[in-house]
Amino acid sequence: MQTETRTTGGDGAFMNSYSRSGAIDTPQLRARRKLQLALAVLANLAIVLMEAWANLALWNQHPVFKDLVIFYTHQSNFLALIASALFVLFGTVALFRDGRIPRLVKVFRLMCAVQLYITFLVVLVGLGPMTALAGGNLFAMYGGPMFVMHLMGPIVSLVSFVFLEGTPRLTLGDAFLAIQYTWIYSIVMVILNAVGKVDGPYPFLMVDVNPWWVSLLYAVVMIPGGLLTAFCGKWLNNGIACRIAGEEPFHL
Repeated sequence: MQTETRTTGGDGAFMNSYSRSGAIDTPQLRARRKLQLALAVLANLAIVLMEAWANLALWNQHPVFKDLVIFYTHQSNFLALIASALFVLFGTVALFRDGRIPRLVKVFRLMCAVQLYITFLVVLVGLGPMTALAGGNLFAMYGGPMFVMHLMGPIVSLVSFVFLEGTPRLTLGDAFLAIQYTWIYSIVMVILNAVGKVDGPYPFLMVDVNPWWVSLLYAVVMIPGGLLTAFCGKWLNNGIACRIAGEEPFHL
């Protein structure tokens, strides 16, 4: 039989919210959980400030909205700004209440962390080497606002999500939901390229000019690769951040 610890006041609500998830609440664990959440709020505040500067800089460089919005990098970093702002808001409130972030906010953070990490990997192993081999300007990959969007944003977001954003525990369904935006973007951009409405903006999306096998290779890599990235983000968060926060034992 499961018993519920009954206490009064705000501390009781805090303890009961964790006893339902199977965690044993102690003053030491509560202090550690709140310290972890406070660090997560600060990390997400840093993301907000970095992304706000980077997005404003890009908007000044690209006054035509269409030139900006078609890029996955720009979309993912703008969404990361929104997700981290929401985390700062709800995380600050949670510090004075039960210490828990709403599940949808954390799923949103997982989605954005995955998107930024995909951007980081694509530039590191794809677009960066392609630019260098073509004799292009690598400053365009990591200079100015791209220093945030291609490097610092993904790194800070990933570190915060894996080590600091401890509650609530995510499921495989959450990870599957988090990758949907990337798949939808890919499908829409491939269709727009196929009908000649958009050119690129990335070489592997140009199905109207690329050999068929290039598009097939992109699909083979992106569909399972994106899902695996989301699953790994979920597993790492459950195995590290959630355990630090005192959530129930790690499982797949």
